[in-house]
Amino acid sequence: MWLKLRRRKKRKWICDFNESCAQRGAYVLARDLLNDPVKFQSYYRMSPESYKELLQRVSPLLRKQDTNYRKAISADERLLITLRYLATGNSFRCLSFQFKRGETTIGKIVEDVCSAIWTVLQPEFMPVPSEELWRTISDRYLELWNIPNCTGSIDGKHIRIQCPNKSAYFSIVLLAVVDADGLFISIDVGDYGRNSDGGVLLNSAFGRNLQQGTLNIPDPKKLPADEDGCTPFPYFFVGDEAFPLQRHIMRPYPRRELTNERRSFNYRISRARKSVECAFGMLASKFRILEKAIACKPNKTDAIIRAICVLHNFIRLKDGLFNKQSLGEDDDDHDKGSCESVFQNLQPCCRRATTEAVEMRNHLCSYFMKQNVALHWQNKYTSAC
Repeated sequence: MWLKLRRRKKRKWICDFNESCAQRGAYVLARDLLNDPVKFQSYYRMSPESYKELLQRVSPLLRKQDTNYRKAISADERLLITLRYLATGNSFRCLSFQFKRGETTIGKIVEDVCSAIWTVLQPEFMPVPSEELWRTISDRYLELWNIPNCTGSIDGKHIRIQCPNKSAYFSIVLLAVVDADGLFISIDVGDYGRNSDGGVLLNSAFGRNLQQGTLNIPDPKKLPADEDGCTPFPYFFVGDEAFPLQRHIMRPYPRRELTNERRSFNYRISRARKSVECAFGMLASKFRILEKAIACKPNKTDAIIRAICVLHNFIRLKDGLFNKQSLGEDDDDHDKGSCESVFQNLQPCCRRATTEAVEMRNHLCSYFMKQNVALHWQNKYTSAC
């Protein structure tokens, strides 16, 4: 027994390969990259100034206590490991070789940092909207996309994941509401990928609050250039054909009911929906983890997706550029792909719309054809499509 215990391999706090992490790990590279803002932003997806501010915010939640056996990993290194994981989508094993840390340690760091990022940034960069914020978003939609009383664009994105044990789904849905500048207003993560966007909306907290009228949406307001006798028009969100037509949700007309006026209406709705499509595009371009199947458990995957959404808002507000008003410009940025996005092959929502919602859509369709409201290039999408 004594010989057996003597020959048994002893476990170490850290393996021999990782002992030189302080001198030769990727954490050392980050210190050099701070002197080159362009390369740092390319490597970690944010400017050095934004990184320093983010580190200051999350450090209290990430700081650990040193012990007699080993030194704790600093908050700085923990944040850099997580940002590199989100930027590349590399496996925990690959990152363990880069940063010279244990594979299990990398996974635990990513989970803790993503939760800390959401906890710290969400109250400021994705707060619960107030009436004043909804009005500000509506004014911005009118300025950029020429659509009044619009408080956001809503859509769903499938996030590929590694199939969990004893399960048959390979994706989860990110349901997002986006403002005119591509910032996330509200997100809901975790529904199964087999569900349609309309079903995900009904099961989400946002959908329930929308039905119950507890989203602080302002009272209806008369549309600009509308007649004096017209009743005030409710604030609404725009969505594709996968969402139901409701009092506060406007969707395009189906193909079988199209006329030239309705094609123009579909174009105007599709034009407003570009904000959410652009937001998803910027998110996937910045965080390449979305281009691969995330090899994590569902609860950890939900934390990762929430973190990258709030990081998108943080980086865009700190480092991003915002569009300017472009009334009267018939350029490719406005028109390219608009017709195709209206008539893409979507799974229509089968829930019957109320009479009030149908009348609202018809009124908005007629409103877009008025002489002082219509865009001079919208008619090119009536017969060409």
